[in-house]
Amino acid sequence: MVIKKEHAILLRKLLEDQEQEKPYTEISEEDLDTIYELERAGLVRQQTPVRWILTYSGEALANVLKGLYAQGTEVYSEKEEDVAGDIVIKEQRGLDKPENWPDKYRWIGSEIIAMLDAAQKAGQVGPKAEEHLLQRGLAVKIWDRKKKKEFVTLSEVGQTVLDIYKNAHPRLIIDDELAEFIRKTPSGPTTADRLPTGSHHEHLLEAMRLIAYSVPVSDAYAFTALGQAVKKTLEKGGFVKGTVISEDILWNLAKLADGEDVPEEAKAKLQELAFVDDNGELLEAGEWALEVFRLWYDGPREGVWTIAITDGEVEILQTIEKLIKKHKETKDEEDLPNFENIKRIMIDKKVEQYKKILEKYGRKIKDIPEKYRKIAEEFEKAKDLKKWYEDNFMLREELYSLESFNLIRSIEDENGKEIFELTGFGREVLEDQRSNPRNISSTAVKSITMTRKMFSAPSIEWINEAKEQNLIGTAEPTKSGMMYAKMAESIDRLPLLTRFEMEIFKNIPARGITEEEIYEKLAKNERDRFLIKWALEKLEARRMIEILPDGNVIETKTGELLDQALSGVPSGISNPVNPIIVRMLKALKEVGTMYVKEKKVRILPGNFKKAQAISGLSEEAFNDAINVARLSGYIGKNSITTSGLLLLEASESMLTKKEDSLDTFVE
Repeated sequence: MVIKKEHAILLRKLLEDQEQEKPYTEISEEDLDTIYELERAGLVRQQTPVRWILTYSGEALANVLKGLYAQGTEVYSEKEEDVAGDIVIKEQRGLDKPENWPDKYRWIGSEIIAMLDAAQKAGQVGPKAEEHLLQRGLAVKIWDRKKKKEFVTLSEVGQTVLDIYKNAHPRLIIDDELAEFIRKTPSGPTTADRLPTGSHHEHLLEAMRLIAYSVPVSDAYAFTALGQAVKKTLEKGGFVKGTVISEDILWNLAKLADGEDVPEEAKAKLQELAFVDDNGELLEAGEWALEVFRLWYDGPREGVWTIAITDGEVEILQTIEKLIKKHKETKDEEDLPNFENIKRIMIDKKVEQYKKILEKYGRKIKDIPEKYRKIAEEFEKAKDLKKWYEDNFMLREELYSLESFNLIRSIEDENGKEIFELTGFGREVLEDQRSNPRNISSTAVKSITMTRKMFSAPSIEWINEAKEQNLIGTAEPTKSGMMYAKMAESIDRLPLLTRFEMEIFKNIPARGITEEEIYEKLAKNERDRFLIKWALEKLEARRMIEILPDGNVIETKTGELLDQALSGVPSGISNPVNPIIVRMLKALKEVGTMYVKEKKVRILPGNFKKAQAISGLSEEAFNDAINVARLSGYIGKNSITTSGLLLLEASESMLTKKEDSLDTFVE
């Protein structure tokens, strides 16, 4: 949906003529592009060859604009002494008449919709969006007497516009000219200068929700999930004159794919488009066109899936791989991929790393990047290198983190001891990291996966971060970027809160906090900011929080469930949420009996051994998990408590669904 000067003027004209009961609104030749853009957005429809009328959504939007024009441009505010309630309006604006808008001014665009959506989720407008929504009349600045806080929230108009957008039914009509434009346009995410903004073709793409722009000022764009599928379709077929994609064409294709009869004329059209062969069997372009139909009919998904891996965790993956290979040759216990052997090698690696850092900087220790400085200072003074490593590196937590993203798995070896194996995803990460070891941040991966929503594109800052990590090239995701995006939407996550992440998570309410407020509250220096940033990256990658494009941070459903599960956990317990505990609880639930009224699962004492076998954990790891779970209140003597069931529910909410997978979006 795009509303610029010309769209607003035409909407007002249609509304006035409708109110005056005119037989039709005269549409001039120069207004044809605008009326078609409004049609694609689902705001107008052609009732007869000469009669264009507003749809329900179009009429609602035209009335919203009419109300804003009536308010005018003067800023309205209430005096606190005149207000009886808790909320005082500090600033509320109307809107100038569209004739006075600058030619390039966008009252509504995908970037504005993204800001409205983020504000609705967070219960407040984020710092990046405040001025943009206030000056459009879509937000209001208030003083909350109870909270003793001033903040910006959506106005009634802003909420109405978001509802109109979500309820509107955009059309999908692509002719040969627009198809060629789509083929030539990079899919993104990339800078907006690679797309001829302001053109009729670009407006059509945004009206049909095939592209989206970044918050707050549209300096980046990306094809949406629907747009990506359309582009793939047109790269494989549709090389004919006239209409190449429309609702009718897609419906006929879906019917044919389902084995239903379609008119011969329709079948011939599908063959001409190279969607089906002479026998009515789907060709590659047709398979993509079916994906277009699915996304157009069902709509894109709401959530954003991502993943976060540190360079230190990559080193651990490499160590596990090295031990596995070596043990196959030697069969020596010292080469088993167990905790102690991994730790031994990691100590050697970190000692070597920090020796090189000190050699490089010598006495100029203050020049060492803050990320490494504190640990380097302690290394310089250390007499016991094992203790230095244990004080500064949390190997067990890093192993938990790798398992939480399904990159490794704790298993029982033939002697009943715990060892670690690489998963297929872990091997993919190792292959990618061989020539370029690096951090992979949630933000960078999200820059690719968020484009699967219908109105989201990453900011320039997020794109640059993805470029630094070799996930995005000049105008599209790299092979590496698509691999991590596919992984993010395919892995089955398990919950984890490390000790540090727990402290951060406790300070994030369900709604009503910004990313910068978290830093102001918890960070004392740049190193703290770096550590908090990575904690937020991990929390988002595990689906516990979402960092919204406008700067707000909210808890997800998973996060809210974890809040409930953790409410009774005593302080001081190390890692009360980790993959091993969850695997243990899942296995106990499988062998137990659910008591619905009591909200607990009872387990016969004899079934604990059976549960251990189901979990795949070693006896020691399983029993350690039992002990921590009892201290945390997840299990009683022979039962899973309500808190334990909440933890399992949180775990279930982290699982990806088949329809979220990027399989069909990878070459």
